[in-house]
Amino acid sequence: MTEKNCILFLPYPLEKSGNRARQLRPRKMLEAFRETGFRVFVIHGYSAQRKRKIRKLKQLMERGIHFDFMYAECSTEPMRLTDPHHLPDHPFLDFGLFRYLKEKGVPIGLFYCDIYWKFPVYREALSMLKYCFALREYRRDLKQYEKYLSRFYVPDMKMCEYLDREKITAMAEALPPGADRIEVPERTDRGRDFHAKPLQIFYVGGILNHYRIDTLLSAAQELEDVCVTICCREEEWESRKESLAPLLTDRVEIIHKNEDELAPYYERADIGSLLFENGEYWGLAQPVKAYEYLAHELPVLVTEDTAVGRFVESVDYGWSIPCEKEAVIRLLSDIMKNPELLEQKRAAARERKSSHLWSARAEQVASGLMGGRNE
Repeated sequence: MTEKNCILFLPYPLEKSGNRARQLRPRKMLEAFRETGFRVFVIHGYSAQRKRKIRKLKQLMERGIHFDFMYAECSTEPMRLTDPHHLPDHPFLDFGLFRYLKEKGVPIGLFYCDIYWKFPVYREALSMLKYCFALREYRRDLKQYEKYLSRFYVPDMKMCEYLDREKITAMAEALPPGADRIEVPERTDRGRDFHAKPLQIFYVGGILNHYRIDTLLSAAQELEDVCVTICCREEEWESRKESLAPLLTDRVEIIHKNEDELAPYYERADIGSLLFENGEYWGLAQPVKAYEYLAHELPVLVTEDTAVGRFVESVDYGWSIPCEKEAVIRLLSDIMKNPELLEQKRAAARERKSSHLWSARAEQVASGLMGGRNE
């Protein structure tokens, strides 16, 4: 069997821990490429570190080592501005690598994680001088991608409408987050008495800005047979607990746990919550948490008319509804009258999650970039 080699490129340090999407996603993709049989040469760090890694890569290639493709993930900052001081210390380094690989026949795919810079809130956060400079750099990046990429990966294809570049759209492909491979025991809810065994809703994540945890708590407050567990960062809870205090009951539990401590909470949960404000920008988001719920075969409650809402509808492992108290109450009441709905959603998750594992994402990249040569 021919040895399979690929390159993982990140214009920032690869973190060994951390649950934020920018930290988690590249780790998971690295593990997935290895799981699918690739030896991975990783280029990461700030520009001086990347320069050393790129030199090493070129030495390997000049010695005859073949690489099947390079998978890159961009930063939320323009490519040349990812060092901590946001100045272009090595302005030709990264796209010099892209050009070199294209000349050597190595296909490149890049995951474009974010288009925050396309929205007014980004312009309002910067001085006019900084904004104009950053905008020029973002546009420069897109031109370079058009020249060197074979695939342009996005969380959701709707993002391409905002970029409005024909060449980018032509090579674009959705590559949302993935789910971990977790064995989940089957369970039944037929004939369940929710007064004796309340409906358990679990939320993990941020509780600031667009996250509408208040909507969930307001609905649960009016339903005696519903319990809510919220896992969030302690500092975020401290900043919001006063405003949320009127919505709390003895059926609400607030916890601050790490990812490796959450297994008991997933096991007792009936539904995962992903309700958030459906603004134009946030409607494009694909939260990693949706795929963690899928990994645990946990039916999910999500805001309709969003990228993640469309995903949940496609897999059919949850409910996409308006982010409104009344809509939540109606749905939870219906579930408690028809507990078999929970079983139906868990069955859909169990049947379809293999297509959405991190390994499936790695196989999608390898197959696409290698033209079907991933053997």
